[in-house]
Amino acid sequence: MKSQPRRLALEPEVEHFYRHLLRSAPGTLEEHADRLGWPLHRALVSLRHLEALQLAARGTEGQVRVDDPRSTVGRLLDQEEARLDARRDELLGLRASLESFEFDYRRGLQLSGPRLPAFEEVAPSQAPAVVDHLVRTSRGDLLQVASGVDTGPGHDEAVRRQFEEVVASGRVVRSIFPLSILADPHWHLFAEARASAGEQQRYLPDDAIRSEFAVFGRGGVLLAEGGGEEGDFLLLRPAAVVDVFVSLFEELWRRAEPMFGQDASARDVKLLELLALGFKDEALARQLGLSLRTVRRRIAALMDEHGVDTRFQLGMAIAGRGLLDGDRR
Repeated sequence: MKSQPRRLALEPEVEHFYRHLLRSAPGTLEEHADRLGWPLHRALVSLRHLEALQLAARGTEGQVRVDDPRSTVGRLLDQEEARLDARRDELLGLRASLESFEFDYRRGLQLSGPRLPAFEEVAPSQAPAVVDHLVRTSRGDLLQVASGVDTGPGHDEAVRRQFEEVVASGRVVRSIFPLSILADPHWHLFAEARASAGEQQRYLPDDAIRSEFAVFGRGGVLLAEGGGEEGDFLLLRPAAVVDVFVSLFEELWRRAEPMFGQDASARDVKLLELLALGFKDEALARQLGLSLRTVRRRIAALMDEHGVDTRFQLGMAIAGRGLLDGDRR
């Protein structure tokens, strides 16, 4: 069995006794109790707590000794932080296994019990919690086809914050939006912020988006009924169904266009200009005031947006579209 963790927080009386020892001349336990006006037993109880934490000790002559707290308390904190790190790694490992555990569980139900329903209905009020669960328990790319950002669980503030954390972690997020959303004066700043964070975006004519859905790795699909404005959602988990929606998304993604034309962000244009001049990634990061990881992620996103495999091909694609011409407005 694992030993019980030590309690690090000092009770007020123990902390009072410890502070007294720190600022007092060396002495026996009896002398310290007398200085405090405490019964000997009361001082002994506090001392035993400090000895258990190795914050105080009694020498051979009975004198109570304390060392520099920067060393003793610091050592104690280092030990506990190491324990927390080890525990955090254990929890992360368990979370990483959750999806496979759930898969095994559902497989067992299919083999030994009634088949799972093909879908589960999710009320709009429950959708943000379902999204949170799917993001945390799934692995792989997050794919979404959205009709906007002010409807569905995507407009929930907690879901938006979670999205930012997911992108910052390096997980691939690809989104398809309708072209009509570009007419929204607030959209450009919002889209640029998400793109800068690492989201890959493409756009389709409105009539090409017949359904609104999100794919969470292999964890499931959340499908909006009735456009996702007021209707419920369907949570689809069967692997074959997930495969169908992944294929649908990839086909839509192939037909969609990136928002990288005359409205390209100034930062991306500057990035491409510096690339054309032969700047290395480290120099690009310094010039643009970005992290090296963000620069490399943005270059990879631009290559994907333009359907190329190398940086040389990216340069050719950009040159062909005239995005770096001197008369660009």
